[in-house]
Parts: sequence; C-alpha cells; structure tokens
Amino acid sequence: MIRTTTYAALIALIATPVLAQDITTDEDITAVLVDNMIVTELTTICPTLAPRPARVNQQAKDMMGVITAKGYGPEDIQSLQDPAFLATLAAKSESFFAANGIEKRDTEAMCAFGKAQIAKRTPLGKLMKNR
Repeated sequence: MIRTTTYAALIALIATPVLAQDITTDEDITAVLVDNMIVTELTTICPTLAPRPARVNQQAKDMMGVITAKGYGPEDIQSLQDPAFLATLAAKSESFFAANGIEKRDTEAMCAFGKAQIAKRTPLGKLMKNR
C-alpha cells in the first residue's frame, strides 16, 4: 500500500509544473529580457547595427515555451510589464554596459561593442546584424 501511494504521489509531483514563486525573479526569463533590452539599446544607438527579427522572434517563442512549461499564467506574464520590473531590467542592462566599460552615450563604443559581439557570434551578437 505504501509503495502504491508513494508511486502515485511521485507521478503527481512529476506531472505538476514547477512554478517559481515570482516570474519577475525567474532568471531564465529575466536573462532573456535583459539580453533583448541590451540588443534594443545597441541597435537603437548604433546606426550601423540592426536586430535580426527572425532570431529575436524565435527567442521570444522559446521564452514563451519556458513560461508555459513552468506553469506561469496570464497574470504572471502581465507582471513583466510592471514599471518597477522594467526599471530592474534597465538597471541590469546598465550594469552590463558598465561591466564592459561602455558608456551608452558613446555611440562609437556602442557600435564597436555590438560589431564585436556579432563577429564573435555571442548570444547577443546572434540577435543583431550589420546594416
């Protein structure tokens, strides 16, 4: 009897999606959003860089797959548009640029960084292209 109950409980546990406490603290989600913000800033500031729409769209679809697999719902997704959360993403983006020694007001440095990312085929570079 215990064995059957344990087995049933284990199956129920496996079938239940693992739900993070808060989508806004889920690193799998926030990392993608920060990368997207960084690419948006690079391609907005640097006139010689452009996003790769197909890759950005695929990244968004993949992220939605993760969101669905983790059991997040529409209310959770809506919280990703909260101004406080967006400010947190912006701060992470600022930290990224600062850690890489880039002043966002320096268009030349932003362009050089973006082009280097493309040349190295980094995850960020794969989301951009030269115009």
